[in-house]
Amino acid sequence: MLVTKQESDRLKKGLVTLLDRLSENKTISYLIYLASVIFFFGIILLPSLLGVLLKIGVVQEVFQNTELFEKSISAVFSSILLATLVSVLDVAAGLPLAWLIAKKRYKWISFIDYLTDLPMIIPTVILGYSALMLWCEEAPFSILGFPRISPGFLTVLLLHFSFSYPVVVRVLVGKLMELDATYEIAARVLGASSFTTARTVSIPMIKSGIIASLILSFARSLSETGATIMVAGSFENGPVFIKRSIDAGLVSPMVFVSLMLIFLSVLILLGLRLFGLSLRIPFRRAYRIELVLSSEKVVYARDVLTILVFILFIFIPSSYIVIARLPLVARPDLIKQVFLGEGIWASYWSSVINSYVIGLLATLINVLFSLPMAIIISRRRLGRTFSRILDALSNVSIIMPSVALGVSIGLFWGSSGIPDFFLVLLAHLCITYPYMVATMVSALEDLPVELEEAGRTLGGTPFKVFRSITLPVAKYSFLSGAILTFTRSVNETGATLAVSKTFKTVSVLLVEWVKSPVMRVESGMGTLILMLLSLIFLIVFKYIYSKGGGMVA
Repeated sequence: MLVTKQESDRLKKGLVTLLDRLSENKTISYLIYLASVIFFFGIILLPSLLGVLLKIGVVQEVFQNTELFEKSISAVFSSILLATLVSVLDVAAGLPLAWLIAKKRYKWISFIDYLTDLPMIIPTVILGYSALMLWCEEAPFSILGFPRISPGFLTVLLLHFSFSYPVVVRVLVGKLMELDATYEIAARVLGASSFTTARTVSIPMIKSGIIASLILSFARSLSETGATIMVAGSFENGPVFIKRSIDAGLVSPMVFVSLMLIFLSVLILLGLRLFGLSLRIPFRRAYRIELVLSSEKVVYARDVLTILVFILFIFIPSSYIVIARLPLVARPDLIKQVFLGEGIWASYWSSVINSYVIGLLATLINVLFSLPMAIIISRRRLGRTFSRILDALSNVSIIMPSVALGVSIGLFWGSSGIPDFFLVLLAHLCITYPYMVATMVSALEDLPVELEEAGRTLGGTPFKVFRSITLPVAKYSFLSGAILTFTRSVNETGATLAVSKTFKTVSVLLVEWVKSPVMRVESGMGTLILMLLSLIFLIVFKYIYSKGGGMVA
């Protein structure tokens, strides 16, 4: 039975009216906040930690072995140092590209906007293998005088920069899209150069976005395991040390290093949250050099350099595995097998469906439960101290190395008889939850509370204020969080393998193909298809969101 447009509008209006009434009920509001907190502790935090904490008794083995203790401390220090460098580089290089995308100085910049998501679409182990081929094995830049790089700290730094850079760009674009241009225009009218305006007006206004970017980049670098091992060589950070310890049958280093990383990282991120927002730019005066930096030629040179950095260090490392295999996949017989689902390609398409179903469910569930949590943190609904604690704890599941997180989740849920599909979904919820919370908190912190209070004063219900004021202003940050959540779920490999050996997502399947020396063509074609499908999916998602994001009624 078809529903007419008039009936559809009537149903929509009835639903909105019902939600408006429910939002005015304080009991229901606090029940929603309580459900969000219970979800966080019961589904996200405890499963991520308890598996490791149950093994805490074995930590004494590390203290009793001097060599093992020194190697563990060295691995922790290397992880913190590497993550710090990566996060600073990400923001320094990502802010100019985010600026280009948000300000749309060039007509073709939307194409770069879509390509920016590429490293988040590709499974990180595949990205690690692609970077290994590019920098260490085939060295295609040798004709330009660049020699091969030996696997080690530098290759790990380049790899981590590649997969965390898009996270930073996506968050900063969201913040810049929400920036009120009135203040920038006022500064320019009063004689400030574009560089001075950006330094003293624009950047301070997106400070919470920069802090959120630093947090996500830092945590992302700390946790990655599979891809890091590909290019690490003799270098050992925390995740690599943990993986090698597990392979050697040692549990105590995994527990010790995981707990050390969590403890130190929570302190660092909490300090960044507490003191970062209170920092002020000490020099607010304009300088003559900024007139030069604002000139058309310098701005153009900066834009060119920004695009070159993206192409050389993000796009090429991410897509090199496809570029190198492209001549091999241009075969009519192979293309026929792929699209008819013949042979191994039937399992490929099945795994693609598995990944997208898990990714969509993880995104939907996290949106529903992350929004109340973001409101609790940003608006201090349950008290300032408790909100700060929740803010710090919300990043634990992406600080933990993914292999340790998967083991912990497997230990927590494994004996409960839950089907593998739901085990994988629970693991992906833990991994992606912090991305949604961080972007939403950043968006809400920069939204003046006075706007919401004005809406309430004029008779608006909490839900109406949200859909007519909050969402239209912060919708691009919400979109960024959804994209980060979805793409992170689609490319997750390590934790998926740890919780299930039977349920295969496309990232798990592609890793198996990449490791097989006789499936080089199939792995290249499979990666190419995944990239194209995900880019199409993101384009459609952005289009639908842009059409329905206003929700003003």
